[in-house]
Amino acid sequence: MSSLAFAGNSSSYLKIPNASAFNFGTGDFTIEWYQYQTDTNSFPRIFQVGSYPSTVSIGVSIEGGSFIYWTNTAHVARTLASSSYKNVWVHFAICRVSGVTSIYMNGTSIFSMNDTTNFSSASDLTIGNESTVSNTAAFGGYITYFSWVKGVALYTSNFTVSNQYPTLTSNYVLLLKATSFDGTLGNTVANTNVSTTPNVPLNFLASNNNNNNQSVQVIPKSIKSLFTNNALVYYSPGSLAACGVGSVRNSSAKRRKI
Repeated sequence: MSSLAFAGNSSSYLKIPNASAFNFGTGDFTIEWYQYQTDTNSFPRIFQVGSYPSTVSIGVSIEGGSFIYWTNTAHVARTLASSSYKNVWVHFAICRVSGVTSIYMNGTSIFSMNDTTNFSSASDLTIGNESTVSNTAAFGGYITYFSWVKGVALYTSNFTVSNQYPTLTSNYVLLLKATSFDGTLGNTVANTNVSTTPNVPLNFLASNNNNNNQSVQVIPKSIKSLFTNNALVYYSPGSLAACGVGSVRNSSAKRRKI
């Protein structure tokens, strides 16, 4: 068993050419993945359709201590303790059902919102960066699997993260693993310097542990976060500082994405 290894720079990513199959429209969907993040980049994108600031359709970055979910150039953010996502295995899932989107971390909901966004883009889907790749937007680390499911919300409440790979069905546009790229668009994936590694979550080898406060180790020889009500914020377009994320415009500290 192995994982996809991303180098954490602009030369390492997966690219899926634009196709109507991965545009969700206003329908139900699920995006989920198992990651181990090691980079120290400013604005690492786990995945993204389009590029900041003007063409983002959908994406996720984990930057500045926040999990950021991008939707048509706006975004929502949830503060994370660095120990909950850096150098540990963590599972994320984004699900929309009947106009409500929920984000789960290790099977526990960390955010939910009403969401009727029409996801329809002409941009490519990039995993490990954004459509216009850069070093600052590069994700570095490992992904055991990444899936893109159209028309179905696989999770509608808290759940126990499985210690098995997802079961491929006709709703899977992508089910990407180190050993195979499956799903409707699996044969269109272009691999740019993404290698494989024997690193996998230990719960893939033993019983699953769904305790958010316990770090999952990596296999040797290779190579719960704290949430508060005021950690949950929503940013509308135009309210951000000049960087990819960070503070709103009334902050005295602003950074610019390069």
